[in-house]
Amino acid sequence: MKNINLKKEAIIWLFLLAPFIYVMYIWNTMPEQIPTHWNAKGEVDDYSSKALGLLMLPVMNVLIYFILFFIPRIDPRYQHYKLFGSSYQNIRLIIHVFFVGVFVFVMHATLTGDSNGFNFFMAGMALFFAFLGNYLRTVRSNWFVGIRTPWTMSNEEVWRKTHMLGGRMMFYGGIILAVACLFLNQVASAITLGVGIAIVTLVPVVYSYFEYRKITRPATATKHDG
Repeated sequence: MKNINLKKEAIIWLFLLAPFIYVMYIWNTMPEQIPTHWNAKGEVDDYSSKALGLLMLPVMNVLIYFILFFIPRIDPRYQHYKLFGSSYQNIRLIIHVFFVGVFVFVMHATLTGDSNGFNFFMAGMALFFAFLGNYLRTVRSNWFVGIRTPWTMSNEEVWRKTHMLGGRMMFYGGIILAVACLFLNQVASAITLGVGIAIVTLVPVVYSYFEYRKITRPATATKHDG
């Protein structure tokens, strides 16, 4: 993929490699069972083996790296990536930082037995959406990244307007949700985050349908009149 900032790509690789180095350092001190899932109260409700618990997230992060790196090559709208190459690289970086953040939370909960940081974890998830939203507004139409509905994929103007709305909602909504998660109890934070993410995800989808109808209606009406 062209238009890659090598310094930024090096930062991405640092985030990819750091968890593996840390796992090698702490391997012998970790228990045989690693918590891998928490309920809405922040209580551990599922465990995995040490190998799976320690390596699952770092390995997934690497796999996602190669997927995100190569998908522009198979996208029929490959040329559009040149128009938002910097933003796409930033989106990739944000995704990898998020996975490292989840890894850090799991390691903290495992080593300390303390899940009181669950609210901070959810606030981090909200900020993840906020940062994605900041760059979503610049994404051009493609088949893999962004709000891909039948209506955004059929009309460039609908794509642009939908991503402007979706980006703003994700950015401001993510910041509001992050603050809320820090002040609400764990159950309320989980519910608020889930509802908030659902809203900022679904509203742009619905908007794209109505915007498509509004933009294409004059042309359709003229065609019928003729």
